[in-house]
Amino acid sequence: MTTPTTPTTPAPPQAAAAPMSWDGYVAGWSSTHDGFDPRHAGPLLRRWLRIAFTAGGVLARFGLRPSYPMLVAAACAPLVPLLAARGGAWPALAALVLLAGVAADTVAQTLAVLLRRSTRLGGFYRAMLDRMSEMCWLAALAALGAQQTVVLLCGALVWLHEYVRARAGAVGLRAAGSATIGDHATRIWLALLSLMLAAVTGTQIGADLAAGVVTMMLVLWITLAVLGLGQLLGIVRKVLA
Repeated sequence: MTTPTTPTTPAPPQAAAAPMSWDGYVAGWSSTHDGFDPRHAGPLLRRWLRIAFTAGGVLARFGLRPSYPMLVAAACAPLVPLLAARGGAWPALAALVLLAGVAADTVAQTLAVLLRRSTRLGGFYRAMLDRMSEMCWLAALAALGAQQTVVLLCGALVWLHEYVRARAGAVGLRAAGSATIGDHATRIWLALLSLMLAAVTGTQIGADLAAGVVTMMLVLWITLAVLGLGQLLGIVRKVLA
């Protein structure tokens, strides 16, 4: 004799997560970026993050994962020196690819916040991507004729700046409190401006002048990097003393 079984009612499907508001996004961004509040950023950065928030919201509805735009950013990085090396007006296209890579990186971070998928491993990958991208930008400027010694010095200062910040973060210094004039955002603008100036001078005058202009931009890069490193060491001494 069989025992009758009670039919089970299937569990109702889970409701999709409600769209995140700007305030919720700001709170999520702050929690994943060591307390950095986009509302207290400069007007240009606030507008940039607003655009990323809007674009990320659309992409999230289509089920796009944060890893996809991160792969786009990783693909854009080596394209920058490959395009810049062609000279002439090509550095202008390299600048657009650089900007596209930065935008993809920002969208990846935005999607991670909106989809609540921010992880420490993802933050590690983004930091590695930033360093790889910066080395590609320096390689692009070297391909345009910048002096190798100046390029290597820039690369060393970038590494030293981020190494000091990482070591300070390991003993309690929050990244939001260690912003300097030599940060990643400054390097983006310097690389973009260098490529655009190289395109203008290389097209209108010649490759030799483009190489000189790029070298002078790297000297400015070094100056800001040294100032930023000094700022960072001052912050570290004040906070950790």
